Amino acid sequence: LVREDVGLEDFIDVVVGNRIYIPCLYAYNKIDAITIEEVDRIAREDHTIVVSIEKDMNMDAFKESIWRSLDLLQVYTKRHSEYPDFSDGLILRTGATVEEACRAVHKSLLDTFKYAL
Repeated sequence: LVREDVGLEDFIDVVVGNRIYIPCLYAYNKIDAITIEEVDRIAREDHTIVVSIEKDMNMDAFKESIWRSLDLLQVYTKRHSEYPDFSDGLILRTGATVEEACRAVHKSLLDTFKYAL
């Protein structure tokens, strides 16, 4: 029993069940070459970011969209009695544990690890 309008691809997905869909982010470059109305239309689509790399337009939003789409965060480490170095951090998935952060630094760190704040 089908209760909605489905296409052939949707039907095959249900019957075969071997497809995995992953999220994506559509990045449209060269927005400086089209009209503002066209840019606005494209930008309103789901999972879409519009940029102009040549003119450095919307690049910060593009970077933020990538971080958000990949569900990443940056963790900064520091030694006891020192300030953290904010120029270089560990990149981990959101929800990563302290154990995973230790392994990202070095596999032997977990053996000597004492505490985290």
